[in-house]
Amino acid sequence: MDSQNILKIMVIDDDPEILESFKKIFENSGFHLFLSNNGVTAIEKMNHEKYHIAFIDLYMPVMNGLETMTRLKESNPDLIAVMISGFRNEQMLETAIKSGAHDYLYKPLDIQDIIGITLKLSRQLGIRSDLEVLFE
Repeated sequence: MDSQNILKIMVIDDDPEILESFKKIFENSGFHLFLSNNGVTAIEKMNHEKYHIAFIDLYMPVMNGLETMTRLKESNPDLIAVMISGFRNEQMLETAIKSGAHDYLYKPLDIQDIIGITLKLSRQLGIRSDLEVLFE
């Protein structure tokens, strides 16, 4: 599989358990995964390398998820952002969707939801995935 057909996923969350969960889910997927505990590091990374999908926590110190998403999309307008929130703040999620987020997931995260949305988006992007085989 050439590098243009490898799904590149970024996960930005200040909770180390969330980052570890994504790492475990995708470690054998063949996807390129970048994990960050803050928006600033993610933005720096995006300036040097483009990603297809970013899972972004809405509530983080230093820079919240909404600002992180906006800045990431300035660098990569095609980025598909999926917001993550432990709080059911419908107004904030609605603002995120209006600002360009594709979808959102609530914590505690469900592995099947993460896999499902990732597979759906990889198909939309035309990137073949072996993820289905891993989780049958």
